Amino acid sequence: MTTTISAAADRMIGQLNASHAANVAAGLGSPALDDFHNLVVEMVAEAPDSKARMREIADRLASPRARSGRPAGGAR
Repeated sequence: MTTTISAAADRMIGQLNASHAANVAAGLGSPALDDFHNLVVEMVAEAPDSKARMREIADRLASPRARSGRPAGGAR
């Protein structure tokens, strides 16, 4: 199955891929970062409105709950 993505989604995915590659090249890569990157790219690619989806992701990451200081993985 081939999915056609919008020009906006294509641009965002290109920017995400470039940023991810730069992080990896700087030695900041990890399997967890790869998984997160792949998830965000998949969510943007599959969204009917990629700009709105990216806004949702950014809002969640910026929320007080996301910045609560809890360790990765949601441990309490």
